[in-house]
Amino acid sequence: MPKYKEYTGETRNFSKSAGYKRRRRRKKLQKKVTSLVLSAALFGAVAGGTCYGINYGLETVKSSSTQTAQNQNTASPALQTVSTASALDADHLSVSDIAAEGLPSVVSVTNISVQEVENYFGRFEGRGGSPSQSQVEETASCGSGIIIYADDSDYYMVTNYHVVEGATTLSVTFADDETYEAQLCGYDENTDLAVIKVSVSDLSQDTISKISIVDIGDSDDLQVGEQVVAIGNALGYGQSVTTGVVSAVNRSISSSNSSQETAVSYIQTDAAINPGNSGGALLNMNGELVGINTAKISSTDVEGIGYAIPISQVTNLINSLMQ
Repeated sequence: MPKYKEYTGETRNFSKSAGYKRRRRRKKLQKKVTSLVLSAALFGAVAGGTCYGINYGLETVKSSSTQTAQNQNTASPALQTVSTASALDADHLSVSDIAAEGLPSVVSVTNISVQEVENYFGRFEGRGGSPSQSQVEETASCGSGIIIYADDSDYYMVTNYHVVEGATTLSVTFADDETYEAQLCGYDENTDLAVIKVSVSDLSQDTISKISIVDIGDSDDLQVGEQVVAIGNALGYGQSVTTGVVSAVNRSISSSNSSQETAVSYIQTDAAINPGNSGGALLNMNGELVGINTAKISSTDVEGIGYAIPISQVTNLINSLMQ
């Protein structure tokens, strides 16, 4: 029995030692597993954070790109406006196009008139001399006109009254440089307008094929700063083209034929209007007649100021003068 007890005790001690070792191994294993789990969890957290950071960065970039695109889209109406304006500008003719279309409708007007001039040599003729005598001389002056209407019998042209004033003979030179006799239909001195005509039967077919009737525009639509083109017989050299802008509208000035202001409010432009341009055309950038050039202030202190009669103000008057 004692031996059995001793053996049993040894067995118990042996069993306890083996269990303790197993428990230690389990604890170590658990620690390793726990360590691996914690490492995995930590790695997962870090990886998750990294992915979140990357995703956040990507989302930020996307958001920034989207915001930039939205900003660009917000700015697009202004760009569209510019594009639309460019498209509108493209609808307008160039100055050379306007000249090509406008020159056939503008004519040169020559006024042959008779004036009395004093003859200073008459006093020395005969014995004792004689008082100075006057003699009659023909003088020529030049201006411009615009073909505004035609029917089966005549071509009608509007010009300035001072261009045809006192004429004994009027002649018109068309775009083909052919000259024909013209007749005065009517005039209005107060507005400085006159209408002349040339018989269709007098014109050659070649001349008829090279002339045209001007398109009438609306001078009430003119805006300050708008570009315009003037065509006329500057200085009597033949038709020439100048360009400028509308400097002002509804200008009131005194007529060169009267000290009183006329009922017409003029278009002011800086397009060069020289002697001979009077009666010529002022065209908008669609090639339409918006004014009849009528005056230029000539002074050493003034430059680039010309005037035109707004066509919309005198349409009815022109129609009546054609009668």
